[in-house]
Amino acid sequence: MDLREISEFLKKQMAEEEDAVITEDYAHLVGFIIGSEEFAVDILDVKEIIEVPELTRVPNAPAHVLGVINLRGQIVPVIDLRIKFNLPYPPSEDEEERKIVVIEADDKVVGILVDAVTHVLRIPHSSIEVPHGIIAGFEAEYVEGIGKKEDLSVVVILNSKKLLEE
Repeated sequence: MDLREISEFLKKQMAEEEDAVITEDYAHLVGFIIGSEEFAVDILDVKEIIEVPELTRVPNAPAHVLGVINLRGQIVPVIDLRIKFNLPYPPSEDEEERKIVVIEADDKVVGILVDAVTHVLRIPHSSIEVPHGIIAGFEAEYVEGIGKKEDLSVVVILNSKKLLEE
């Protein structure tokens, strides 16, 4: 699914939300790749997906804060979860695949630099497990669950609200 299809899906999803109650049997997520791992966030938290513009650095910002962008008059910080979560893989060399997933929760907005947006995921709530105690460290608090996909692979579902707290 390309960027245009995801945007159209998001618009359709928001329109349907106004007309009907969303079924709670499935989690609707936007999937993306960072390094060699697949992550996802709740589709309702995704404001938009944009190309990577030029970033303005902010002095003395934490290392994972790459800078800020002006998104139609709103200043949005852009973070790199690769740095925040200490992921060992280098960024994608395919600059055209890299995107910023802009998420919004509790009136806070942040952009997440990703190597690629995969697709919209629909995972049954029964196939999402709470992270086990083996996932430790400060990063564990950012993980809402581990989703099992139909192809038996897993996706780490991130807690958007927690990502926006900092």
